[in-house]
Amino acid sequence: MKKLILISLFTSTIAFSQVPKLELTSKGIEPVIINVDMKQASAIYAKTIEWLENSYEKPDDVIFENVENRKLGIKDVEKTVWIANRIGVDVNYDMEYTLKIEFKDDRIRISYELGSFLKDGKKLTTNYKDLFKKFDGSVKYNYDGAVAGIENKLNAKTQSLNNFIMGVNDGEDW
Repeated sequence: MKKLILISLFTSTIAFSQVPKLELTSKGIEPVIINVDMKQASAIYAKTIEWLENSYEKPDDVIFENVENRKLGIKDVEKTVWIANRIGVDVNYDMEYTLKIEFKDDRIRISYELGSFLKDGKKLTTNYKDLFKKFDGSVKYNYDGAVAGIENKLNAKTQSLNNFIMGVNDGEDW
């Protein structure tokens, strides 16, 4: 039993370590390249389309660019990327984003462009750049949670896509 646990931990570590972590800076999020060994671009593209159908309620509504076997573009709103406490009341902030996925044999490139925050479905004039100081690019006081929340949501989305492409079971198969 101990060997089985060690093998499963080792296997999951290998599967999860292939995806570089996304980091939000005052300049946005740098694109990442994920290696998906032994997969042709057409197979990766097909799995990504399947992931979209499983991950989005109405995938056709979020796809704005679709060049078969080459690239996909998705525009959507990520729910509750950040919860702020304002005068004793928790306020949820959603965020617009664009996800671009480019396909090559054995790899994909993931690019995120972040848009405005939304509160109660209404677009705010605030976006991710407002979380950082203008002069040195450090996170403004009291916005660490916002940056961490955005990174966590986008890293989870990217990891979900990678797991789906690689056939890694997320534990929900019973």
